[in-house]
Amino acid sequence: MFRKTLFLTLLPALLLASCAPATLAAEPAPAVTEAPETEPAVKMATEVPLSEEITFTDDLGNAVVLTGTAQRIVSLAPSITEILFEIGAGAQVVGRTDYCDYPEEAKALPSIGGFSSESISVETIISLEPDLVIGGSTYQAEVIKALQDAGIPAFVSQPANLSKIEDSLSLFGKITGHVDEAATVANEMHARIDAVRAAVSTIPTDQRPTVFYEVWHEPLMSSNGSTVVGELIDLAGGVNIFADLPDEYPTISVEQIVEVDPQFIIGPSSHGDQMTAEVIGAREGWGSLSAVKNNAIYIVDGNIVSHSSPRIVIVLEEFAKILHPDLFK
Repeated sequence: MFRKTLFLTLLPALLLASCAPATLAAEPAPAVTEAPETEPAVKMATEVPLSEEITFTDDLGNAVVLTGTAQRIVSLAPSITEILFEIGAGAQVVGRTDYCDYPEEAKALPSIGGFSSESISVETIISLEPDLVIGGSTYQAEVIKALQDAGIPAFVSQPANLSKIEDSLSLFGKITGHVDEAATVANEMHARIDAVRAAVSTIPTDQRPTVFYEVWHEPLMSSNGSTVVGELIDLAGGVNIFADLPDEYPTISVEQIVEVDPQFIIGPSSHGDQMTAEVIGAREGWGSLSAVKNNAIYIVDGNIVSHSSPRIVIVLEEFAKILHPDLFK
């Protein structure tokens, strides 16, 4: 029972902050549509100027004071690694997790272990002689505390929404000495969000399609409206059928889904062979769903939707194309 409880506690963080690379079948199911993906260009490091003292509060609630630009950074989450490379600070990253596989250059860096505190090697991190360690989840608090006790500056950045991702870009730009590059990335991200928002703005609420987003299949889990995925569905002109549930990642029943009868089912590719039209259609009680009968089942890249990085706008645009293809040709 303890192991099951621990799994359910950590599952949202593992899925939405540091999801491992997806495993997909060679041929996708005929009724499942994968939207095309366009990767933003990776920006390499430029000259790094010195910075003034930076003071802020991290997502663990800790006051953080950094006295200079970080030159040797260890990243504890794929989202952190992606942001650092995207703003041109890739050359300042000296360590990463096993799951940090984007951009390609990141794979050449030494790994410090997995994502959870139990799988991260504090000894390996210390051996890399970092002047800063950045965690990607509050579940890594134990590691952050151990590093701070060892005299290594460390904090957690876990953006809860798109606006917070933009804020993290600004912070990381200051920390690494890439303020201008970070501002450029944030502006590009904001412009793409605004373009989608404007395109769907005239669609009345009662005409927006209903969406069931499947976070996990066993136990069956979804996302409420306060999560990044919930925000993406709303911005893309859809209605998240579980937006109003109190838990961010609620465990739900088939009966709840059948009662609402969503027009679309969307899920991440990290489901592997559990997220196909055949499997979903064969689930007991699912055959009557409109989304199943109309083949309106879609997969988005689990390695992007689970990471709070600038690449999340790719998923937003995919959602918009799925829900409103006439507006996004």
